Amino acid sequence: MGKWKHFSDEEAKGLDGELMDRLDVARDLCGFPIVITSGARTPEQNAAAGGTSESSHMKGFAVDLRAPTGQNEREKMIWALGRAGLRRIGIYTRHIHCDVDHDKAQDVVWFGVSHA
Repeated sequence: MGKWKHFSDEEAKGLDGELMDRLDVARDLCGFPIVITSGARTPEQNAAAGGTSESSHMKGFAVDLRAPTGQNEREKMIWALGRAGLRRIGIYTRHIHCDVDHDKAQDVVWFGVSHA
């Protein structure tokens, strides 16, 4: 078993411990799986994913999560992420981004369109 209750060491590879701790708490709170679709990225992976040049993914501070599709699950996941102490959440059409990049504005939520 890995360091986190709900995430394997492979899923957490290259990701910040604070981020993973908060995701573990969020998973307990929402009561259904949280699926990481994109975590730590190299600059090349980031460019291919359509990430910005200042992407927190390249520092291991950010993840994209599959947006759940069950009734009220999307809202519950967003609530759980905030309750777990994640202070930067991006709500996209097919995924939810969250990060613990303390060099960026805190206590923010933004909306966007998922790439491909």
